Amino acid sequence: MKVCLGGTFDILHEGHKLLLKKACRTGKEVFIGLATDELVAKLGKKAKSYEERKKELEEFIEKQGWKDKVRILPLKDVYGIAIEEDFDAIIVSPETEKRAKEINEIRRKKGLKELKIIKVPFVVADDGIAIATRRIKNGEIDGKHRLKPLKVCVATKNEIKMEAVREAFNEFFPNLEIEYESVEAETKKQPWNKEILQGAIERARKAVERKDYGVGIEAGIKEENGIYFVEQYVAIADKLGYITYGKSPAFQCPEWIIEALKKGKEMKEVIPFKNESERKKGAVWYFSKLIDRKEITRTAVIMALIPRTPTFSQF
Repeated sequence: MKVCLGGTFDILHEGHKLLLKKACRTGKEVFIGLATDELVAKLGKKAKSYEERKKELEEFIEKQGWKDKVRILPLKDVYGIAIEEDFDAIIVSPETEKRAKEINEIRRKKGLKELKIIKVPFVVADDGIAIATRRIKNGEIDGKHRLKPLKVCVATKNEIKMEAVREAFNEFFPNLEIEYESVEAETKKQPWNKEILQGAIERARKAVERKDYGVGIEAGIKEENGIYFVEQYVAIADKLGYITYGKSPAFQCPEWIIEALKKGKEMKEVIPFKNESERKKGAVWYFSKLIDRKEITRTAVIMALIPRTPTFSQF
C-alpha cells in the first residue's frame, strides 16, 4: 500500500510519532509532505527551518528502521501531491481529517480514486487534552506533563452541577491543580430528543472560551420506541476544539409528567417536591430515594471524560 501524510513537524512530539508509526506499519511506500518555510509563513505559523525539521524527521525515521520505505517531500501548499499521485491511503489525526476529505473531493473532481482515510487518535497529555506543538511552545505541557493549572469553565450557575463537575474532574485528574469558573448559558427551556445534546454542546462551546475546558450539561426528554426517558447529556470541549460526550443513567418518565411538559411546563414545576432541599436532589431522587442530582451529574461528567484517557486511544 502506498500512503501519504503531511505536516509542519516543528516539535516532533508523541502525536507526530504515532502518525508516523501508523503510516509505516500500514504502507510499503510512505510519502511525508513536510511544510516548506514559505507555507509555514503563509499559514501564520512560526517554526524551525525546513532543513532543521527535515533532519529531525530523518533521524527519527532512521532510528525506527524505516529509511528504505520513506520519502520526505517539500509541501508547498496544504494539499501537496495528495491531489495528484496514485496513493492508496492518507494518514490523519482528528484535527486534519477535514483536510483529507477536501483532498478526496478534489480527487473525485479530477476523476482520481479516493484515498482511504486512516485516522489516528490524539495522544493526550496528563490533562486529557491532545499534545500539540503550540501547547508545548506556550509552556502548558512538557511532553505529556501539565505545567500550568488546568482551567475549567462550566456553563451553569447551578451550584449542584458545579459541585458535581468539581468532584468528577478532581477524581479524574487527582494530580493536577484545577481552577473552576462558571458562566450563564441559555438554551431551550425544555429540550427534547436531539435538542438535549445540542444544548450541551452549545453550552460547552460557550464555556471553553479562553479556558482549557468548557463543560456543558443539559437534561431533557428522549423518546425511544414510544417510551419517554429523562436523560442528562454532558459535552466537554477543550481549547483545541475537540469535544467528548457522556450521559447519565436514564429512567422512564411518567406519562402525567410528559403531558404537563408538552403543555410548556418544566420538570421542576411538575414534580411535587415538599421543599427546596428535595427540589435540589432532583427527579431521580424523588422517584427512587436512592440517587440524587449531584451523583447523576458527576457520573455523566466522568463518562464524558473517559475518551480523554490514554488507554481509550490505543490501537
